[in-house]
Amino acid sequence: MSTYEDDLRLALKSEFDTGQIREVGDAADVLRLLSKAYPTSGSKIDWRRVPGAIESNEEDESRQIEQFAEFFDKMQLRFSLAGPVLYAGDSVTDFALEGSFEAIRRALPEIVEIPQHHYFIGPNCSWVLCMTMEGDMGFGAK
Repeated sequence: MSTYEDDLRLALKSEFDTGQIREVGDAADVLRLLSKAYPTSGSKIDWRRVPGAIESNEEDESRQIEQFAEFFDKMQLRFSLAGPVLYAGDSVTDFALEGSFEAIRRALPEIVEIPQHHYFIGPNCSWVLCMTMEGDMGFGAK
């Protein structure tokens, strides 16, 4: 368990207490499923090999969270994303989280503040939204 996990649990205490967001196992297990569903290059999704992938970037660190929230919203509207969302980070948090699209969206600022690559995954890996520590953003669907 990491300090980042403790901080996130505290920041999202209300969401955890009401069951809007819950821990659902280990991030490594979720990332293994993701790597079977989407091509990877190193520890990241290889967006060039995902047909129809949409990418963006925000180099200004002070704007990355805001820009990812906008990217997240645009992808939701464009592709009518809904249902449960799995979340996994790839380094400093070990847990996987699950919540409704709306609950995860409300928690987005607290989640992506953690310095790691972030993966938000739709049911059965049908889609994935990603934000890297470098400010790269990506979306792909199967």
